[in-house]
Amino acid sequence: MNHIALFMSCILSILLAGSACQKIVDISLPDHHQPQLFVEGILYVGEAPLLYLSRSASFFSDKVTPQEVFVRNATVILTVNGMNTIMEMDSTFDKFRCRWVPFYTADMIIEKDQTYQLLIEADGQTLTGETSTALKPVTLSDVEYTPEFFDVFGGHDGVIIRFHDNPGEGDYYRFQMDRWIDTSRYHAHALDGLINTCVEEDELFFVTDIGRSIFSDYAIDGAFFELYLEVSFEYEEGDTATIYMQTLDENAAAFYSDMDKQLESILNPFVEPAFLHSTVQGGLGVFGSAIRSSAVQFIYPQDNP
Repeated sequence: MNHIALFMSCILSILLAGSACQKIVDISLPDHHQPQLFVEGILYVGEAPLLYLSRSASFFSDKVTPQEVFVRNATVILTVNGMNTIMEMDSTFDKFRCRWVPFYTADMIIEKDQTYQLLIEADGQTLTGETSTALKPVTLSDVEYTPEFFDVFGGHDGVIIRFHDNPGEGDYYRFQMDRWIDTSRYHAHALDGLINTCVEEDELFFVTDIGRSIFSDYAIDGAFFELYLEVSFEYEEGDTATIYMQTLDENAAAFYSDMDKQLESILNPFVEPAFLHSTVQGGLGVFGSAIRSSAVQFIYPQDNP
């Protein structure tokens, strides 16, 4: 049972007494949600594979953390050059949110210029996907701090990334920043709303900030890119970070581009809504690949404004 407070204008009351009224309405919301399998698997060249497999939850569900929606004991097989590798369950502890994050992984390294097939069997369903790691990393020319720039969400500070696009149309990019932070650095979507109870006040822990936007070289193949990017975590003068640009395959780029458009439509009523297009057959989600540029070390020149 959910209590929804509906505020309605009482015209007669306003005319006579200048007041408004409030009415509490009890609405029964039966849960007819049928859980669906959701996959998020990006193969990074030079690293072990990680794949997150979860069940969707209803809108009002209170079980939405990674360990609560994770699908256990699924059969997950990664195939390359006819060789099958069974992925096993593992987990890591997210010290920023103080929770365990489970996933499937394997004792292997993702190689460049290969085609990988995915097979998942769980809940009586079979999911498949395919991705190619024939990707070219870019070389970053310059990284610069900017105190202010503007996008559809308003004004921000951030970083400017400059690089030349690799010739050969069909490249897709997104930003990555790795940092060690302590509990005084908040996340932009959890300012003052997240109390960290699992680390000491001055303890440093590792976080990865993945850019929301996807950039393409469509119609500007081989161009010089200058990208203005907002970062997720707060900082102080002298904080250090490691910055990359990821080159994504078309599957991953299309999926995350749709996710970005969804976010824009939620926050801006004048933006047309978008639907997520799954790149996994038989279920929802994405199976793709990425390669990182060489790393650039960055030091913040001033405090968070």
